[in-house]
Amino acid sequence: MAGERSVGELLDELFGFESVAKRQTALEQYDRGELVRKARSRELLGVLRGVEAAEHAARDSAVQAVDGYVRRVEGAALARARKQAGVVGPLQMERRYAAFLRMEDKAELLARLEQTLAFIEVKLRTNTADRVRAAYDAAGALVLQGAARLSDARVVDAAPLDADLLCTQLEQLRCTADTTDLAGMITATFESELSATGPQGADAFASDVAGDVALERELTNVRGAAQRARLAAQAYRAERAARVAGSTVEPVSLPGLVCITCETGCDAGELAELLAQVKKSFEAYRRVVTDGGLFCAFGAGSPHGICRGSSYFDYDDRFDEDVLVGEYDGAARHNVRREVAIPELVDEASVDGGDSLEVAVARMREFNGRRYDGVLDEDPARHVNAFWYGLKKLSQYCEAAVRVDVRAWDCFIDKVQFAYDEPVGRLATQMDDKQVEAFVAAVDALGADE
Repeated sequence: MAGERSVGELLDELFGFESVAKRQTALEQYDRGELVRKARSRELLGVLRGVEAAEHAARDSAVQAVDGYVRRVEGAALARARKQAGVVGPLQMERRYAAFLRMEDKAELLARLEQTLAFIEVKLRTNTADRVRAAYDAAGALVLQGAARLSDARVVDAAPLDADLLCTQLEQLRCTADTTDLAGMITATFESELSATGPQGADAFASDVAGDVALERELTNVRGAAQRARLAAQAYRAERAARVAGSTVEPVSLPGLVCITCETGCDAGELAELLAQVKKSFEAYRRVVTDGGLFCAFGAGSPHGICRGSSYFDYDDRFDEDVLVGEYDGAARHNVRREVAIPELVDEASVDGGDSLEVAVARMREFNGRRYDGVLDEDPARHVNAFWYGLKKLSQYCEAAVRVDVRAWDCFIDKVQFAYDEPVGRLATQMDDKQVEAFVAAVDALGADE
């Protein structure tokens, strides 16, 4: 009968073959639609991240230039204020010791050590808490004065626009969203471009062949919309850069003058005694170096003068085994870092800071009680070790003779930087690459004479 279904149709209905096919078709359509949705998210996110990365790079470059300038102003201000107040600057013993290690003439080494001791003597005599406080007060005013020169750095003209290429994109960008929200404008432009191509219905991916064609067409539309959104964003950033040409940096919430707490940290009499003992030890040290040269000038275990080279194992018939063979490359070991701490050649107390000032004075008296017997001395290294121990302790307590609350000073410098970082960062995000490069160069030129 015509109204009767065939056996195949009954079997399909009984075992669900038709519903399986429909589900498979629906899954294929969903997979293609999901690919389109992911492509749209990926392309839009790529445009937004590209703009965000460009703005962040501009901000970081400008802010780093400003922070570096403030730090240079800080160093120049401290040096000038110390000179005016008659305050001796930091000893920087680690840099001095690194320079000592690189010396290749014992006469020069002894002369520089003698100058270092004379510097410490002047520093202990002239640096008082009142003078140091006055120097920091003057330096704070000089920092604010120097930082104010940042307002002399002006934003140059922006790179010229390609009007034929960007004019249409810029006009469309303005019409799509709030002109103060670049991310919103990019998103609106992207969505507007996609909607202009026409939405894809559920039947667009009905068959395999038609579905693949529709999928490729939709992905092409997504890429095209992303490219037009990118051009529109480029146009807006270029116009925005033209608007900020000639702008200057105006700081916000500049801090008041810094108030530094300074107090005496060490007993002046004990320090004077330690200096006298180190000078006495230096006389024995001078004789040791004069007799033995630089190879015994830096204490036990010093690497000074050790030759560089390479070594390897090679078979030796005489010993019937591998032996270590060394090759000298003609160079001595003078690759010393910029800063090197004086090593602990004498065991100190395990507490933080090592031996106290009183203990250091007592130990130097004990060390100086040993006589140096010239080239016949059984252990000349003990005199060298004693001198470096005494110089290390002397430099440590010399720097601590006046205790300064550097946290207040560091906080003051941080506030000065922040006062300029915020407006500079905000201005830099509106610049193009040419303007950022010129602004950084202008800030570096400001600090050239610091």
